[in-house]
Amino acid sequence: MNDTIAAISTPRGFGGIGVIRISGNDALSIAQNIFSAKIKEPNAVYTGYILNPETKEGIDSCIALFFKSPHSYTGEDVVELQMHGGIKNLELVLGFVLAKGARLAEKGEFTKRAFINGKMDLLEAASVIELIEAKTDKALKLASKKLFGVFSEKIVNLKGKVLELLSHIEGAIDFPFDVEPVSGNEMRVSIMELMEEIQQYLSSYKTGKIVENGAKVVIAGKPNVGKSTLLNVLLKFDRAIVSEIPGTTRDTVEEMIDFFGVPVRLIDTAGLTDTGDKIELMGKEKTIRAIDESNLVLFIFDASEELSSEDQYLAEITKGKNRIIVLNKTDLPVKVDIGKLAEIFDGEEIMEISALKRQGIEELEHKILEHILPIDFESVYITTEREKEIFERILLHLKGSLTLIDKGNDELIAEELRGLVSELGSLTGEEVSEDIINTIFSRFCIGK
Repeated sequence: MNDTIAAISTPRGFGGIGVIRISGNDALSIAQNIFSAKIKEPNAVYTGYILNPETKEGIDSCIALFFKSPHSYTGEDVVELQMHGGIKNLELVLGFVLAKGARLAEKGEFTKRAFINGKMDLLEAASVIELIEAKTDKALKLASKKLFGVFSEKIVNLKGKVLELLSHIEGAIDFPFDVEPVSGNEMRVSIMELMEEIQQYLSSYKTGKIVENGAKVVIAGKPNVGKSTLLNVLLKFDRAIVSEIPGTTRDTVEEMIDFFGVPVRLIDTAGLTDTGDKIELMGKEKTIRAIDESNLVLFIFDASEELSSEDQYLAEITKGKNRIIVLNKTDLPVKVDIGKLAEIFDGEEIMEISALKRQGIEELEHKILEHILPIDFESVYITTEREKEIFERILLHLKGSLTLIDKGNDELIAEELRGLVSELGSLTGEEVSEDIINTIFSRFCIGK
């Protein structure tokens, strides 16, 4: 990493400010070649002009910031040039920088250098892209907690517990006359406590992914039960056509909303009538696919009508899915057999609403949030498949240790715990291959 890198760090397009970041040993000398004012000290703001290094012609007004190694984002000498946010002027100035000896940074290379130079661990570095891509306040808060090391601190504490147990076991193996061995019961209690903690992390993965990427919530039911009306009510604007004519919705209607800080894609589906019509058949297939891919199904019944075969069919195909049973049109005379509904959905709560009259909607919204965020998002830390796989391997090491206790083979237990420590090291980046590092930072865009 002896070379100096540069890139445009602001989004391509037009804006009030555009930033070019330069990092490396030659960052200051390269910047000074194209900047009119003398940059004397770090951590100060300098105002001047960008100059064509060949003709000395002024290109744009500029603010330059200089950060001396190691007190910078990357841990190297860094200069940031802030000018007007246009496409051509930024590309022209970047060309000057590259011509003076810098090379174009690769995707995520600034943050990668920050990791390599010890400015942040791998969990914190990976959270940068999560912060940039956050779609809601909750996703932003989750990414921020990881960026500021809250998750990393927990991993350090977890590693400390494992190392304490491992040191006792290894001490008794190496110095049997000086160190009292850890009893099987003590070992079992410690390992069970560790397993419980790892299970908590693993159980957070589903919630973490939903907070970060969003949830698919499907509104399903036979024609004319009020699916489109409910969609419009939840969206707070009219998105779907509402009609008393059954079968108005013949395709899925989708809309993304910020639902109490969680990105939610609401999907209104067609009914599952089988008239032989090709368009209705395609709508039926899309409905079944949407249900299959959903995180939550809002299963809507019409309180003013008796149960039908289509209701029964929907009950069957949504069985085992995360679902909420919704009895709509309760403002009309109730004809549906409530007892039969309770029998079909044994143990499942039935929410009674009137989408048309906006009755019971607030309670339904809170119930939806409970279903898509089964645990408090504040406790969520696992958000990536890589993190999940590492914790799964950690759990296997702990299970392996547990099975060895009754066999009295402390050497093999120690080996399992050493494997666990290694997995924790790969999580924070202490023990990780170059391929994995490159894969993580390939998610970034150039300039970050």
